[in-house]
Amino acid sequence: MHLLIYNPNVTPRIKYTFNFIFREILICDFEFTSIAADFIKSESPKFTYADAPLADELFFYCSHFITQHNIEPIQVKETTFGDQRVPFPVNNSALPFEIFAASFYFLSRYEEYLPFEADEHGRYPAEQSLQYKLNLLGAPVIDGWAMILKNILLKKYPSLTFGKRKFKFTPTIDVDRAYHFRSSGLAKNTARILKAAVNLNAEKILNIIKTGLGQPDPFDTYGFLEEIHEKHKLSPIFFFLLANQGHEEFDQNINPEDEAFKTLISEVSKKAQIGIHTSYASNTETKKISEEIKTLEQITNKKINASRQHFLKLHLPRTYLKLIKAGINHDYSMGYASQVGFRAGTCTPFFWYDLQLEKQSHLKIHPFAVMEVTLQQYLKLSPNEAIQKIDELLASVKLVEGNFYSLWHNESLSESGKWKGWKAVYEFMLQNAN
Repeated sequence: MHLLIYNPNVTPRIKYTFNFIFREILICDFEFTSIAADFIKSESPKFTYADAPLADELFFYCSHFITQHNIEPIQVKETTFGDQRVPFPVNNSALPFEIFAASFYFLSRYEEYLPFEADEHGRYPAEQSLQYKLNLLGAPVIDGWAMILKNILLKKYPSLTFGKRKFKFTPTIDVDRAYHFRSSGLAKNTARILKAAVNLNAEKILNIIKTGLGQPDPFDTYGFLEEIHEKHKLSPIFFFLLANQGHEEFDQNINPEDEAFKTLISEVSKKAQIGIHTSYASNTETKKISEEIKTLEQITNKKINASRQHFLKLHLPRTYLKLIKAGINHDYSMGYASQVGFRAGTCTPFFWYDLQLEKQSHLKIHPFAVMEVTLQQYLKLSPNEAIQKIDELLASVKLVEGNFYSLWHNESLSESGKWKGWKAVYEFMLQNAN
């Protein structure tokens, strides 16, 4: 038996939000009606989503925001709901806040279309987001609200059926630098030895010499990754940076023509899904996206339709429009560099909503919950503190049976330099995600 929802004017925003909450999260079939007489006489499970109830039925207030077709600054008020501070307060409704408007505001990243003060990489700062200000960033609140909505509906209509979700963990690996010293050449490694000697860095000197003598490069952690992913029966995704003459400072991977690098990519692609790690330079030189995808396809002999932005340089709507034009169907950039948590308020993959065109696109967004660089470099956490933070994030996703995506780099598993002790963090995460 499906759910019937009365709304006098089903806008694209309403349709998009209801499809996501009911079909993607709650797995519940529904339909809209704008005919009051049909709604009133229906004996199906039902509720009204409008500015006023028709009679004494279950009623959720519909805010003006979600019926609009423009992008403009809005004043978002807040209220208390349980132990949360939530946006879009309403009165005389089944909930004290407008759950659908709040969900759309977070999911569409509405605030990122408005003027903001960017960080040093031109990114939208986590600290400017409404979720951060309301202390909601650390949990997939839309999924949690959906569970509350489900309970309200089941209390009124015990016969209403919902599908069952299952927690899923997907580890993703960004390969910014495939190797630390291998494939760098004699001149570059000699310069590194001299610099390390000046800084009295004996460990680095030893690693360069060992690599030169044929021992594994410190960043060559691919064997460990393959072994541990197989042990836990996980399907990882590797994103390779292929920046041929990219940004001098930030695109520092090995030249994509290097034979060792190409062999590595080819071998990894045989056992894992591969995506393009679009370069820093591609944000200003659009043609580079297609060039880098083509290079990766030639190396792997596979169609590439997944991406993640290098340095998480996500600028809406520009970045997503470029990716769509380049043939990308799945993007994994939805997350912040400076804070862990859920940038779009959810741990469920969703289709990007183009606010300028007011329609859902075919680009699917896979939001990640945690990046090790955030834990170590931005939040300044120790490995033990990082384990605790990951445990909290995992628990929040398991509670709603959602999707947990992690973002790691091959070099952070090297147990060298600043990454000593962080291999255990990765091992903990995989162990506790099963």
